[in-house]
Amino acid sequence: MITSRSRRHRILRDSAWGAAALHNRVMKIAAWVIGLVALATVVTLAQGRQGNDLSTQPRPSRAFCSAAAAYDKATTTKKSVPLAEHITMTHAIATNAPRDTKADATLVWHSYRKLAAGDRSVVDNPKVKAAIDHVNRRATQTCGWFARDGI
Repeated sequence: MITSRSRRHRILRDSAWGAAALHNRVMKIAAWVIGLVALATVVTLAQGRQGNDLSTQPRPSRAFCSAAAAYDKATTTKKSVPLAEHITMTHAIATNAPRDTKADATLVWHSYRKLAAGDRSVVDNPKVKAAIDHVNRRATQTCGWFARDGI
């Protein structure tokens, strides 16, 4: 029969004791942390294939670029754009959006329609913000709005 005292001594998993045992435990934890950081890095790199540089994408249709330029001009030069105009302009963008941007452009258009119907859930929605950013990047980087001088 094993006494409780001998059981206590048997559950020690580390053959070292004192400071050496503490060092071994710290190293085991460090190995796990390094492994998790490496895994997170691989996952992040695998997800980041699209990136922010869309300039390598083919130039979108003239209709998309014109609709995006009209929207950009209206939202930057007017103090206030009526919601109905937002809906009309984003519909034109969504209709003519390239394949890689169509889902995001449609989400933006539907979000303005929901907002007009009184649904405030689209305000400060991270998915909607990301969609707006993607459509904006696609237009600014591939429609030729900005000339690149030697870059």
